[in-house]
Amino acid sequence: MKQIKGTVNQVELIGYVGADPEQRILPSGVQVCTFKVATKRWAGRSDDGERAVETDWTPVEAWEKLAETCVRYIHKGSRVRIVGSLHTRSWEDRESGQKRFKTIVRAEEVLFLDAREREQDEADETVVEEAVDELPF
Repeated sequence: MKQIKGTVNQVELIGYVGADPEQRILPSGVQVCTFKVATKRWAGRSDDGERAVETDWTPVEAWEKLAETCVRYIHKGSRVRIVGSLHTRSWEDRESGQKRFKTIVRAEEVLFLDAREREQDEADETVVEEAVDELPF
């Protein structure tokens, strides 16, 4: 984790991917992968006194080699562990002229928590292991 004196910007999420990752390649040739991770949290109590649960959908970005690996192995419903940092972007809305903000988690590590299917042949399993070995953790 990179720290700047007196601050920490680190996020850890364990949840489920809501849709297949979207991939784009920037004009510079850098690959970016985006997806949302669903996590649950306690949200007070309902009218009948039961503890209420809410789902948060957190946007995640992965860049370069990690983006390639995510696009290849993550799909809707995948259970993942994400470690990264918060990034907030701002821009002016073209129609209203108002300043808009979006906060995302930029993934530094992605751990695939789904058990591999037992019916995979050995060649497929070797490819998966090689890709996981390339992740920075």
